Amino acid sequence: MIGDPTGRSATRPPLTREQIEQNAETYKEQVFKILDPKKTVIDFNRRWFGAMNSDEFVKLTAKYTVSQLLEREDFHKRFHEEKPISVHELLYPLVQGYDSVALEADVELGGTDQKFNLLVGRELQRAYGQESQVVLTTPILEGLDGVQKMSKSLGNAIGIHEPPLEMYGKIMSISDEMMWRYYELLTDVQVAEIEKMKRDVHPMQAKKDLARKIVADFHSADAATIAAEDWAKQFQKDEVPEDVEEAAIDAPENRLRIDKLIARVGLAGSVSDAGRMVKHGAVRVNGAAVSDPTTILDISSRPTLQVGRKIKRVRPGMPGTGLVTETVSR
Repeated sequence: MIGDPTGRSATRPPLTREQIEQNAETYKEQVFKILDPKKTVIDFNRRWFGAMNSDEFVKLTAKYTVSQLLEREDFHKRFHEEKPISVHELLYPLVQGYDSVALEADVELGGTDQKFNLLVGRELQRAYGQESQVVLTTPILEGLDGVQKMSKSLGNAIGIHEPPLEMYGKIMSISDEMMWRYYELLTDVQVAEIEKMKRDVHPMQAKKDLARKIVADFHSADAATIAAEDWAKQFQKDEVPEDVEEAAIDAPENRLRIDKLIARVGLAGSVSDAGRMVKHGAVRVNGAAVSDPTTILDISSRPTLQVGRKIKRVRPGMPGTGLVTETVSR
């Protein structure tokens, strides 16, 4: 029920049991892209907290002080800015820390942003007469912008379940400098080899190799090969990939302004956003650049829209049916 408040500047609301279950399924889908489910045990801390009575929970809270909790950077900042800190948020490090006690953990792995919580686990283990776990932290990966940490809410993330071509394209969009950071954190290429690549390999080729490695890890080698070929067709040869998402919409006389069409098929967040993209030269129709947002498109001709690295083909839909998208093969 207690969401991790790490890095948050505002209070996180408690989660419902249904939300917890839904989130857990999402996490499992992601982690089993890498881990073997047959060799992995999934446990929920409600197993031990559900059996803990109020006396035991009060004894747990007595093993840590408020001043110690306020040493955490985000809590400390919110406290001095006089922003609310709910009690359930203060409890989070204790709850996570007690998980290590209940599991008698030997090692706990987490990002560097979890260091405070991981160290609380070590202290609680000592308080309960256990040997303190070893804490391993991993660097936080920056997102596509190369500045802020990768986050879906910040719009700079590469989703584990994204289609191979979309994943490949996003990796190709990162800066040459950030590419080496991705090599270090996301591949098993040794540092010495990475340094050699910096000297001997053209950045474009190195980035293509990186994209193929990552797509292969989360999909397959074959999917990576196809994604590389389709990306080359789309961005280096001005061809349309073999598989492209198709959007069926209804419009009066099958005619619609390009800015409105881009927004309706989901290639822009709003008509105004779409208009700006058109004016900035980020939009192509059937491979040709379009600069006028008021351009009228004939949907019956099944135009192919390309906005940045996203591409969709549009076809007429039945009146009143709204918008339907699907992936089709030519």
